[in-house]
Amino acid sequence: MFEWEHINAWMREYAGRGAGAALILLLGWIANRLLIGPLRQVLGSSRLDVSVASFLVNSVRTAILLAVLLAVLQQFGLETTSLLTLLGTAGLAVALSLQGSLANFASGLLILAFRTVRIGDSIEVGDVRGRVSEMLPFHIVVETLDNQRITLPNTLLTSGPVRNNTYLPSRRVQWLLPIGPGDDLDAVKAALRTRLQGDTRIHKEPPPQIFMQEWAGDKRTLAVAAWTATADYLAVQQELLEELGKSIELARSPK
Repeated sequence: MFEWEHINAWMREYAGRGAGAALILLLGWIANRLLIGPLRQVLGSSRLDVSVASFLVNSVRTAILLAVLLAVLQQFGLETTSLLTLLGTAGLAVALSLQGSLANFASGLLILAFRTVRIGDSIEVGDVRGRVSEMLPFHIVVETLDNQRITLPNTLLTSGPVRNNTYLPSRRVQWLLPIGPGDDLDAVKAALRTRLQGDTRIHKEPPPQIFMQEWAGDKRTLAVAAWTATADYLAVQQELLEELGKSIELARSPK
């Protein structure tokens, strides 16, 4: 009789705890639905970078899940203080063994916060040059012009110089063009300026610059500089070199 009453009391107690746990899970699900969706919309319509917004939304979702898990465990009588102490001790041991990974993760947060690079940017880090295709918690992925996929740890971007070639909307293109001592300098400059002004990709302001870079003995070198949109930089640099060279040849031709 005693055992049966004891079982009944135990069942009533845990039935109540089970109902409480179910209620906590329901409240957690409601909180997740009511908070995550609107938060995603607010951050999506803000000026925050997409990567930062995604990180914040996932962080809030994780915090809700952890809070619900701890509340359910406490509902069933598990001392959450002891659990948190155990998790903290284990976390310290893991942290000591994963210092490099944690440094990369922290660097990833700094990259997101300060927008050092973004997806689609063309960057140079050391001898690596390419376009950022992915930004992950511990590293970024860069695709080079010759279609190589290179992985860079985040710490490389926070501990050394990073050249972001596409961060600003316009860039200055420069060519160095050799000319002969007998060339008519004014005619050559006029021909080069006419060719630059005829290309719609060249900005009118600031205007192109043409100046003597080197003058020594029988060697003359003209520097030609012009501004263009960042998206057009590589094409302008490659295509106009030949066109400017042809303009010099035409200026040399007898009238």
